[in-house]
Amino acid sequence: MSGITGALNIARGSLDTSQLAMEVISHNIANANTDGYSEQTLQVQANNPINTAPGQIGTGVTATQVTRQYNAFLNQQVIQKTSDDSYWNAQQSTMDDVDNIFNESSGDGINSMMSTFWNDWSNLATTPDDTSARQTLLSDSGNLISTLQEMDTNLTSLQENLDTTINSDVDDVNTLTKQIATLNSEITSVEVKGQTNANDLRDERDLDLQNLAKYLNISYYEDPNTGAENVYILGGTPLVEGNDSNTLTTQTDSTTGFLNVLWNGSSGNSIDITNKLTGGDIAGSANVRDTQISSYLDSLNTFTKELIWQVNALHSEGTGLQSVSQMTGTVQCSGPSDDLSSSSTFLFGDQYNPGGTFDITVYDSSGNPTNYTIDTAAYGTANGTSGTTVGDLIGAINSQTGGNVTASLDADGHFQMTASTGDTFAVNPSPSGSSSNALAILGVNTFFSWDEKVGQPTTDIIQGAGVNQALTDNPDLISTGYLDSDNQVASGANDVANAISALQDTTISNMGGTGVNTTMDGYYNSLVAQVGIDDQNAQQNVTFNDSLLSEYTTQKQSVTGVNLDDEMTNLLQNQYQYQASSQLITIINDMMQYLFNMSPAS
Repeated sequence: MSGITGALNIARGSLDTSQLAMEVISHNIANANTDGYSEQTLQVQANNPINTAPGQIGTGVTATQVTRQYNAFLNQQVIQKTSDDSYWNAQQSTMDDVDNIFNESSGDGINSMMSTFWNDWSNLATTPDDTSARQTLLSDSGNLISTLQEMDTNLTSLQENLDTTINSDVDDVNTLTKQIATLNSEITSVEVKGQTNANDLRDERDLDLQNLAKYLNISYYEDPNTGAENVYILGGTPLVEGNDSNTLTTQTDSTTGFLNVLWNGSSGNSIDITNKLTGGDIAGSANVRDTQISSYLDSLNTFTKELIWQVNALHSEGTGLQSVSQMTGTVQCSGPSDDLSSSSTFLFGDQYNPGGTFDITVYDSSGNPTNYTIDTAAYGTANGTSGTTVGDLIGAINSQTGGNVTASLDADGHFQMTASTGDTFAVNPSPSGSSSNALAILGVNTFFSWDEKVGQPTTDIIQGAGVNQALTDNPDLISTGYLDSDNQVASGANDVANAISALQDTTISNMGGTGVNTTMDGYYNSLVAQVGIDDQNAQQNVTFNDSLLSEYTTQKQSVTGVNLDDEMTNLLQNQYQYQASSQLITIINDMMQYLFNMSPAS
């Protein structure tokens, strides 16, 4: 159509296009601060021209579609770096808490308490009969164990908190995957390729993908035919396929007691993906829970177990300021058949020496000593038994002391030695050979106690550890020395106290692992150093990934973000276009009115 009517149609089309452009600009301005929003642009093109005698005459402008500013590469980088950044942030926030738990910088940590513990034994060696020194040792030792227990509890609490976080994250993942599947359905039903674009829905889906990447390391692929986004983990395990989504669930691990994350397929199959995830908050939380903190707890238990054993091995065959009428162990046995040499039966069973011995010296009512060497192996040979069971030890004591000391298990299964009426006794290392360590294994005459029931393995020795209640009740029973050459209790004997104090500088074979020999203090310092290294590593990775994420986010924002200055410029341009189109319509209207009002020729 040409002529004045054609000009009117061109003006009207320009007016309509200006109105649409201003609506798009208004939408941009309104969403300038909306998270995930991408700037939208009205795409226009010239209408098809018409052929006339002078040549082709244009027919104006038409709006074709509304598009969004989008860069697939930058979007992918932001999503990937979001996953990496969340992974390290999850670890770093927890590692800061771990670092605070060890807290050696304040001077109130385990290092300081261990130094006090060794000094207390050294002071006791100087004045073995000093009641005040004994009370100080008991008090400081109790504080040491309490601090270890508090650290153990706090580390375990961190693991439990991470469990709660993982469980919550899984719920969020399921919500997001359902939302993405729903958005896929809506986008597919709305879009007409080249005509109608679901820009706001696509922005919402991209934001859900980025939020999903906070929890998991994902990959995604857009179906070019439907526009649906398919989302995967572990390189090909589907979370979202078209309009359908698969769920994640949590399940308590029967071994660790913590939650595992399971992927559940549409056919009912499940896969444990806990240790397969490599990015996102879930993987970061699981890694620090199962790797770092578990390692610290194992090391703390190893340290405590070694401390208890080394001190008890010396203390159990020493003597305090007096002989006794009875000694009772702290370990609860299941029966006489319990094998002292089995580490699966007794916590310290690997320390049993089948050929070792120890002495029991019995004092009659006048204080006259009689010495007996307890050789469990010899008893076993004579009686056709293994010579390694609790029953063999009981039999050896009862027979080799001639009944002057009676060994048995009490009603609760604790090993017990009782002197004949009116007699007392003391234990001492046998000068004829090495110790069997039987008393220390059973918790008899030990400095430290620990909870142990045979048949119920102790995985956390720290929580059940403490100073032996018998010593707390009577500090005179703290072993400071051995019997003198006349087999008498010597109040000034300090052999045991000196030996325990010397443990501070004693190198222990394989304590730091196979072939790694170190002192107890050195082992603990290595643990603290490892915590510091892990914390620093997490901090460095957070800084690095924060920087990369910020850089890619800035680049993406430069493409997709709304620039209000540009929008105002565009708004003015379209205002002028609208005004010009309106003016054109006015002029055409005047022309048409002029034609209508013309008088016919006379």
